[in-house]
Amino acid sequence: MRAANVLLGAILLAAACSGPAADSNPKSQNPNPKSQASNPESRTPNPGPDPVTLKIPYDKNHKPTVGSTLEATAEGLPPNKAVDIVWGTVDGGWVVEDYYTFKGKKFTDSEKPLSHATTDANGALKTTITIPEDYGGVHEVFVRDGNTTLAQGGVDVGQTFELHPAQGPVGTLVELRVTGLGWRTMESTWVVNWDNGGAGYVSATSSRGSAVARFRASGAVGEHTINVMTGWQGQAYLNHEQAPNAYLPVPQFAFRVTPGRAATPVAYVEPYQKQPVPASTGVNGATASISPTQGAVGTKTTLDAKGLPANTEVSLVWGTYVGNRVSGNGFAPVENELTKAKTTADGRLNTALTIPDDLGGRHSISIVRRDSGSGIGDSKTLATTYFVTETSIVSMTPASGPVGTPITIHLKGVGWTEYDNIYVATYDNAYMGYACGFNTGGDVIIHMTAAGAPGPHIIDFYPGIYEGPADQAQQLYRLPMLTYADDHPGNHIPALRFMFDVTPGPTRSTVPPLTGNTH
Repeated sequence: MRAANVLLGAILLAAACSGPAADSNPKSQNPNPKSQASNPESRTPNPGPDPVTLKIPYDKNHKPTVGSTLEATAEGLPPNKAVDIVWGTVDGGWVVEDYYTFKGKKFTDSEKPLSHATTDANGALKTTITIPEDYGGVHEVFVRDGNTTLAQGGVDVGQTFELHPAQGPVGTLVELRVTGLGWRTMESTWVVNWDNGGAGYVSATSSRGSAVARFRASGAVGEHTINVMTGWQGQAYLNHEQAPNAYLPVPQFAFRVTPGRAATPVAYVEPYQKQPVPASTGVNGATASISPTQGAVGTKTTLDAKGLPANTEVSLVWGTYVGNRVSGNGFAPVENELTKAKTTADGRLNTALTIPDDLGGRHSISIVRRDSGSGIGDSKTLATTYFVTETSIVSMTPASGPVGTPITIHLKGVGWTEYDNIYVATYDNAYMGYACGFNTGGDVIIHMTAAGAPGPHIIDFYPGIYEGPADQAQQLYRLPMLTYADDHPGNHIPALRFMFDVTPGPTRSTVPPLTGNTH
């Protein structure tokens, strides 16, 4: 978005000189070309006379936000002319290639129609614009006659933050609802600190600046402080007043923890969103489908296919990956036969399949015909469909005990891509570390130790991003993403929630040694 071009800069400067009702912030107009691929050639209106200034006054100390209505005026336009009001913005967000490679973020210039208006007999325009739900920061606003720009102005859109609810027992799900987060790196990310502990970061990269951060109440009965800090690297920038983006808001909230505990299970997976899968492919018109298309390890499914060769024995083959990203040996696709079946006289297949114990994420299920005695490499794939394996909780043991009690959490179906192969853990809203599932085929066992005063304590596992391009300025890796449901790249996987009760009694003084054997 050409928010920093000379014309818009002149317009904002002129508006600023007219008094405090206008707002300009050149700091917010410098996207980092390494982390946002903005394309200034994507809009090429027809050449014509230089556009006049579109004046959009507002209080510079209170930026307009999503939904705000502003007055816009211009003079010296063609009289009695019907015009379009056009909003300058960007399209884009997180980029994932080949399903498993995280490529950071990318944006390109775009425009959206806002409204229509008509100039008066003297060529004056007076209209109102409503800020659409979009990224925060500087946006151009155009008055257009077809492709000809008659007038041009700018608006610096601010952010809003709302916390719901304001009180509840330990384990209450708290939502921080945000709008107007920017697409530019320095205006894109905030961090939630609960009682001075880092709970995770807030972003809205692929959701046009609006998202909901979700975390849970923790701590003793009484007031708790939530500071929402800027932090473009996913960590709170504590001397905010001295930061390059000190013009951004850093709201503070109070949450009151009430007696008791939330009426939730000791351990649960939040509901999965519907996961996209590619369309079935096949030869000679063959197709396959599976129902359901997603679920945990051990899910009972039904595979249906048609258009296959008649009365033919086939293999049902599960596609997955094996390896890791740290040993130097890499990883590779692998196919494993699940079972054999035989097609009917009219070339159909209907069979039950149990989802194997494997990595989370998308897997191919192929119907393969083999020549007698041949291996997979010599076979012919007749049709392919896809299933998404969800992460599931096997157990948390124990669920209570005194300080020092060893806790073991067992998961299955943890993913393997660069954006879903880890979960990032917090204990009472304080960052603890991350666990990876690729090397162990999605089977993950995590050990930790009970801490804190007697009472309920929360343990939350958040989606994160394992790694990405090293040449991008923003490195949001291996950190808890609180806006996972709206903005997690690729698949919007859910959080995993646990609660441990610390009981009164002597601290456990000896802890059994941990071994590398996690099976």
